[in-house]
Amino acid sequence: MQNALLIVLHAHLPWVRHPERPFFLEEHWLFEAVAETYLPLVEMLRGLAADRVPARLTIDVSPTLAAMLEDELLRDRTEEYFERLLALIGREEERTAGDPGLAPVVRFYRERLGRLLALYRAIDRDVNTELARLQDAGVLELATCAGTHPLLPLLADRPELIRGHVRTAVREHVRIFGRPPRGIWLPECAYAPGLDRYLAEAGLRWFVIDAHGLENARPRPRWGVHAPVFTEYGVAAFARDIAPARQVWSAEVGYPGDPLYREFYRDVGWDLPWDYVRPFIDPDGGRMFTGLKYYRITDQAGDRREPYDPGAARRRADDHAGHFFDSRVAQVAELARTLDRPAVITCPYDAELFGHWWFEGPWFLDFLLRKIAHDTDVIDAMTPSDVLRELPEHQVVELEASTWGAGGYFDVWIGAANEWCLPHLVGVAERAARLLAEHAGRDADRDRVLRQALREAMLAQASDWTFLMSTGTGVEYATRRFIEHVQRFNRLAAMVDGDAVDETFLRLCEQRDGLFPSLRLEDFS
Repeated sequence: MQNALLIVLHAHLPWVRHPERPFFLEEHWLFEAVAETYLPLVEMLRGLAADRVPARLTIDVSPTLAAMLEDELLRDRTEEYFERLLALIGREEERTAGDPGLAPVVRFYRERLGRLLALYRAIDRDVNTELARLQDAGVLELATCAGTHPLLPLLADRPELIRGHVRTAVREHVRIFGRPPRGIWLPECAYAPGLDRYLAEAGLRWFVIDAHGLENARPRPRWGVHAPVFTEYGVAAFARDIAPARQVWSAEVGYPGDPLYREFYRDVGWDLPWDYVRPFIDPDGGRMFTGLKYYRITDQAGDRREPYDPGAARRRADDHAGHFFDSRVAQVAELARTLDRPAVITCPYDAELFGHWWFEGPWFLDFLLRKIAHDTDVIDAMTPSDVLRELPEHQVVELEASTWGAGGYFDVWIGAANEWCLPHLVGVAERAARLLAEHAGRDADRDRVLRQALREAMLAQASDWTFLMSTGTGVEYATRRFIEHVQRFNRLAAMVDGDAVDETFLRLCEQRDGLFPSLRLEDFS
C-alpha cells in the first residue's frame, strides 16, 4: 500500500421538516445544502466516474439527512426553491443588464442553477440513490452517523439508547443505500471509552476521532495520528491530522479566505429593496439569504468588495488544490524518515464546507482528486475501509474521551447556555429505558406508541439543539424544538403507561416526526 490521503465528509442536518406551514425558514438549511453542496458533490463524483479517474472519497450521510432527502414533501419544496431562485435570477438579469461587473455573475448563476436543477430532475430528485450508485461505481464509500446525531458519551448510563441510535442508523442505511455501512461518523466526533462495544455489535469497523483523542491514548500510539489504531472491541479509529485540515477549513489561515473567492455574507436577500426580493423568499417573514452573492472577498480588513469572477475563482481553486497536493507529497516524504509503514493522512470536514460555506470547495476537491490520481505514485486517495483492507494489523490502544468541538471536550453541549437541558435529557433517557423494559413487545398498539415516543426522545437528544444554543445562532428555534420533542415524548410516554391512546395526537406526531421507518424496539435492548 502507498501512503494514503483520506478525505471524509460529514453530511448532516438536523430534522427540519415542517409540513404545518407552506414556507419554513429552517427548511432552507436543507434546500441550500442540496443546491450548494450535495448536488455539486454528486456532479463532481459523476464526472470522476465518467472519466474513470481512480479517485476515492468518503461521505457519511446522517440518518436525519437521509430521511429528509427521501421525503416527497421536502423534495417538492426543494424543487420549488430552485424554481423560485431561477425566477429571481430572471429579474436580476433585467436589473443588471447594463452592469459589466454584475451581469456576468448573474449569467453564471442562471447557468449553474439551471444545470443543477436539471441534474436533480435527472436523478428523479433522489440524491440518496445517486450516492449509492456512485458507491457502486467505485468513487465513493458511504458511511453512517448515529441516529439523530446525539452526543453519545452523554448516554453512557443508558446503553440501550446508545444501541438504539447506532442500530437504527445501520438499519436505515441498509434500507436507503442498499448495503450495510462499514464506518460511522460519531456525532461531533465525540468518543468515550466503551462506545466501541456498541459499534462492534452493529458490525461497524471504523470511526473518526479528533487528534487529541488519539494522541492521549494509552499506550502512546506508535505512529501518532498517521496510522489508525484498534480499540478493545476491534473497531479502528482514524484521527484527524490538524495541519491539512486547517489548510482547508480555516477562513483566517486557510484557502477559503482568499480574496478571489466568493463572499458568503453579502447576499441580495439583504442588499436589495425588500419589496423587490419579498416575492422570492418568505412573503410573511423577513429578510434571509437567497444564495445569490455577487461579490468576492477582496479585502478581509475592510468593506471594499469587487464583483465575483467565477473563472478567476476556479483557477485559484486549481492553484490551491495544487498547493495542497504538493504539501501532502512533502509531508509523506518527511514522515517516511520516521515511519516504518505507509502514512495515513486523515482529513475530516463538514460536507457543507464544500459549496455552501466555501463556494469553490467542490472545484477544489475535483482538481485535487484528479491530481492525486494522475500526478504522483507516492500517495493515493483512499477510504478508511480501503486502508483496513490493505493494512489489517494495527496497534490496540485505549482512546481518550474527546470531541472536535471548541475546547476539545464536552463544554459546547454542557455549558451555561444549555445546561438547563441536561435534567430534561436525563429524565427522558431514564423514562425511555423504563418504558422499554416494562412494555416493549407486549402489545402491538402500545408498541406503536412506544416507537413514536422513542423517535421524539431521539430527536430531543440531537446535539444540534444544544450546539445552536451554545453558539448563539438560532437559539429560539433550537429551544422550541428541544422543548417540543420533550413534551411530545412525555405525552406519548403517559399513553404507554396508561390505557387510553390519543389517536389524533399520535397520528399528528407520526405525520410530523415519522422518520426511521425501520426502527425496531428490539434494537434498544
